[in-house]
Amino acid sequence: MAFLKNIPIHYKGELHNIRLINFWIDKKEVSEFVPEQLKVRDFNGRALISMVNVELKKMHPTFLPEAAHFEYRHVAFRLLLDDSEFNGKVPKGIYFFRSFTDKTHIVLGGKLLTNYNLEKAEINCLDRMMELKRGEKYFNYALDLESTANHGKEQFETIGNIDRAYSVSGEKVKMIRILREKWPIRPVNCYLMETNFFKTAAFASAYVVDETIHYQWLSATTIQQCA
Repeated sequence: MAFLKNIPIHYKGELHNIRLINFWIDKKEVSEFVPEQLKVRDFNGRALISMVNVELKKMHPTFLPEAAHFEYRHVAFRLLLDDSEFNGKVPKGIYFFRSFTDKTHIVLGGKLLTNYNLEKAEINCLDRMMELKRGEKYFNYALDLESTANHGKEQFETIGNIDRAYSVSGEKVKMIRILREKWPIRPVNCYLMETNFFKTAAFASAYVVDETIHYQWLSATTIQQCA
């Protein structure tokens, strides 16, 4: 059934209630779990994970009408990559290190059609906080949505530039572009972040998007043949 992951599918949909919790980890903690064809971005010996919590709505393949849509909450640990060789020396890519939803049918469909490591998890979510549990592992956060935070220009630009995801399928490195009409991330304070998914996790920044974002998830393209 692996051939299903090679079917070029272009999706459209909406992003609602976007929360981005970003944290540092020691590169050595994750490097061995990333396909060797992908280069983990190095921040002075650390890697950066941008955890996204988002409600996907009106999602549908472009060859079907919008009425055939599906919806689900998507939570993912997106590991930042150094993909500068592919896009004008500006790193913009991520690798879906682990991804979660609480809907079984979405997990099954995701495993059939994508390479993005989708898993079933228990997710309890309010506007400003989330509790995620997968077996004995957990990731929790709480935000002050009314706060005005400043996480620095570098963090703002690093997180704001993300617009593509990479995977390795068989002998090919594949990339999917994410097209958004806008991306108005707003920095906020995070007064709780706790997890045992990673031993070395340390908070970096938190952002929210207050608007509904119309976006497109383009079909995967092969950018490199593996040696």
